[in-house]
Amino acid sequence: MARLDPYTPTPAARASRVVVMVLPFVIGIACVLLSFVPVGRIFGSSNMPAFALMAIFYWAVVRPDMFPVYAVFVVGLLTDLLSAGPIGLWAFTYVLTYTIVLTQRFLIINVPFSVFWIAFLLAGFIAGTISWSIASVIYGALLPVRPVLTHVLITAAVFPLFAFLFGRIERRILPSG
Repeated sequence: MARLDPYTPTPAARASRVVVMVLPFVIGIACVLLSFVPVGRIFGSSNMPAFALMAIFYWAVVRPDMFPVYAVFVVGLLTDLLSAGPIGLWAFTYVLTYTIVLTQRFLIINVPFSVFWIAFLLAGFIAGTISWSIASVIYGALLPVRPVLTHVLITAAVFPLFAFLFGRIERRILPSG
């Protein structure tokens, strides 16, 4: 009698599963890189939205299983290295913000988009406050608050577009969780 082996996925199926599992992390890295493209200069502003924060917030609420804390740390560290600022500032800020969002996720999941957007605005203010506080301590002076507020508001204004894109990617490519 022939013995049936348990189903084992093909190498292509295993590879596609790996690609799908790292997709949010790759999106986070792409958002970091996008943050350093000087698109804002076209509009007469040197402020760029915190695209990485958008990805971190979105995936922390929608699919935290696919964007773990160590991926958030790597995204923050890459931001630190590319920004030429204090090493660890954005890694710490993003990990702490991610952790806060994760603990409050039950309040944000499955709510209307307006509530989701307000929650992102609050997360942006938290991240801005953390980074401003740490930078003020590192530089030994109270830094101006206005650039941080402007940065947070610009980021919040652009967030709906990126949330829409992340949602499309999630529905089309990622398996339902």
